[in-house]
Amino acid sequence: MTQSLFNNIIVVDDDPDVLSQMEKIFQKMGKKNYKGFPGAEPAIKELESNVTAYDIIFVDVRMPVISGIALVQFIKTHENKKIRDCFCIPLVGSIGKEDKAIISEFNFYETLTKPIAEKDFLKRFEELEEQQKNPESDRNFQKEFQNSLIEKKYKRAEELLLPRLKKEPNSLRFLTLYAELLLRAHDVKKSEEFLNKILKIDPHHIPALNLISKVHIKNNKFEEAMKALEKAKLLSPHNVERLLVLGELNLGNGDADKAEENFKNVLKLNPTDDRASFGLGRALATQGKTEESKKVLSNLKKGAELASFFNNKGVLLVKSGKYSEGVSLYKNAIKVLDMPDKEYLLLYNIALAYSKLGDKAKAIENAKKAVEKGPKDYVKAKNLLEKLEKEAPSAAAAAKPAQTPAAAPGEVKKDSPKCLLTGDQMTFIMGGFEDEVKAPPPPPAEEEFITFGMD
Repeated sequence: MTQSLFNNIIVVDDDPDVLSQMEKIFQKMGKKNYKGFPGAEPAIKELESNVTAYDIIFVDVRMPVISGIALVQFIKTHENKKIRDCFCIPLVGSIGKEDKAIISEFNFYETLTKPIAEKDFLKRFEELEEQQKNPESDRNFQKEFQNSLIEKKYKRAEELLLPRLKKEPNSLRFLTLYAELLLRAHDVKKSEEFLNKILKIDPHHIPALNLISKVHIKNNKFEEAMKALEKAKLLSPHNVERLLVLGELNLGNGDADKAEENFKNVLKLNPTDDRASFGLGRALATQGKTEESKKVLSNLKKGAELASFFNNKGVLLVKSGKYSEGVSLYKNAIKVLDMPDKEYLLLYNIALAYSKLGDKAKAIENAKKAVEKGPKDYVKAKNLLEKLEKEAPSAAAAAKPAQTPAAAPGEVKKDSPKCLLTGDQMTFIMGGFEDEVKAPPPPPAEEEFITFGMD
């Protein structure tokens, strides 16, 4: 008798009859390590806590609370190889075009149709095991190729892909995978050429749209990136990762209301997604909905990260000439800050922003607060205060409303970049496609805005 490959099995379905039926089938098959769950949340806990890897998981795509589609994506994109490599089979009954799109987008060519007939299931189970045994199967190729990309073994990924591409030179799927390989290996130009050709053949090819958005971001074409992602979203609205990326880009563009919508759409699919809750909290706070933001974030214990986001985003705004918006963000950060010991840093940045805006009175006021609230040995705020007081204009001049600095005569004022993203945002958006070598930061100027993280 051939040894079975699928011994550790999970079934996730909100229908108790399906769970009962599957349990009986696996008992007849002699499968002892089988677990059934009525929802995604306990299944996620089991996957993440169990020391032994599960071989195969059957997931109902239509479930309340956390949708099966969200669970499928959770498994396929998990950072833990043990979970990511689990053979995931969607259980489908009535399935909408959105679900079909996401199943296709994540290369789930294997599905199991409900209601389940025992005889058909046993035959299908054997076929799936044969796929798992065959090192040349599409399932094993996809698994090893993706792991090679994640582990940055680009030569190995190329060795896996090229034979298939030679057999099917017109396959948009394999061409897109090659474009992904090029992009991860930092050959942006060649990757873009491939993707443009693919999208010329099929403008609705979702994986290519996802990838071309990364190319556009690398080329600082954020508007083009958004267009590609929005187009993909129309075709496949249930991709959690894409919705999260769109939300972050919305925040970068200053479209907090659109960010709120995208993060809420993620939470409809998976109410336990902390990334979406954190994004929603930031989107709400950006719109001045501080109390709503605090409520969303109350269980995340991310008040400090939120303050850090607003402060660092404020730095980006002020440095790009958007002084008033930057000051507003600094003040929002103070409202949600659960680290009083860091308030003086924000006050220092507010003082510096007002100084650059030309409002010396408010600059001095906030510099004094920074000195009062900061540690005694913190000289940066003291130095700024001394400088501001020396430069202070007459009382009458100080009372004049501040104006945004104008361009010098004959100077064409450059438009500041529309999409302003913090380092953490960019890392999340580019996930796996970021540049390996980053230029060292320039030496700090005499008056440098303070960015801070959580170290």
